[in-house]
Amino acid sequence: MSTKDKVLKILEENRDIHMSGESIALQLGVSRTAVWKAVKNLKNDGHNISSVTNRGYKLDNSSDKLDKWAIINYLDSEIKESDVRVYETIDSTNTEAKRLLNSENLSNFTVLVSDEQTAGRGRRGKTFKSPKGTGVYFSIVFFPKEDFSYNSFDLVTIKAAVSIVKAIEKTTDKKPEIKWVNDIFLNHKKICGILTEADIDFESKKVHSIVTGIGINFTTEFIDELSPIAGSLYAENLLRSELVAEVINEFYKALYYKPDEEILSEYKSHSLLLGRYVNFELNGTKYEAIAKDINEKGNLIVQTDDSKLMTLSSGEVSVRGQF
Repeated sequence: MSTKDKVLKILEENRDIHMSGESIALQLGVSRTAVWKAVKNLKNDGHNISSVTNRGYKLDNSSDKLDKWAIINYLDSEIKESDVRVYETIDSTNTEAKRLLNSENLSNFTVLVSDEQTAGRGRRGKTFKSPKGTGVYFSIVFFPKEDFSYNSFDLVTIKAAVSIVKAIEKTTDKKPEIKWVNDIFLNHKKICGILTEADIDFESKKVHSIVTGIGINFTTEFIDELSPIAGSLYAENLLRSELVAEVINEFYKALYYKPDEEILSEYKSHSLLLGRYVNFELNGTKYEAIAKDINEKGNLIVQTDDSKLMTLSSGEVSVRGQF
């Protein structure tokens, strides 16, 4: 680890106080000049660091540059040792995760975070707009247990959706809703999308690895064709690194500690579809039906006007009259 990274780690771990150059130098076993140079380089990288005579250095409360140590600082103790990798820009964190899975032995719960995506991806080949400095774009790589059922694959996305909602509610006063299966809405506008992908042996149905990608519009302004439907979180006094970490914390608990019944109950309580008429297409036929329930596999149960029940395992649905 470079001296610059070590200095940043100390500043992130002590955000509430000033750290003198002398104390940092003693901790790291380097000269005060080396610390000064590291701070200068961090400022050039975009970190807002105040320097006060006789007090030392301190990250400004509004300093919101994504970095590994900021994220780790907010992680629960059980996962603080997770492999967190932060990029300035990348094509897609999900795509990078797949490349790494083919070239490295990644540890469970590896997290890839980027300040920008040039080729962000959504479900069904859609693009996800990912401009620099205004959102959080990250992927979590994990290896499911031997008894993981491919038939319950939608539950992973459902667990991610609940994790995002709970993280937002924990860090803000906002009340987001979930549009089955993978979109988070706030004030009738989409602020987040989820893309879950798996490496599967289709003969044995064994799932080797899963990548869950999450993109949250933090302060993104939309001035194009997405403007009527896309929105942003706009949360004051919330750092992007803190939100990323809280989502990771909640997702870890959802995967390894919370029973599926609890997750589904939370998902349903935040659903903006249940009880409403929805439009969807299945096998080339267009339907209108009432969203009735979400089953134990994460499938949407709908009822047509002739009382026929249908089960949707994936696909696009829209709410009549609003979305």
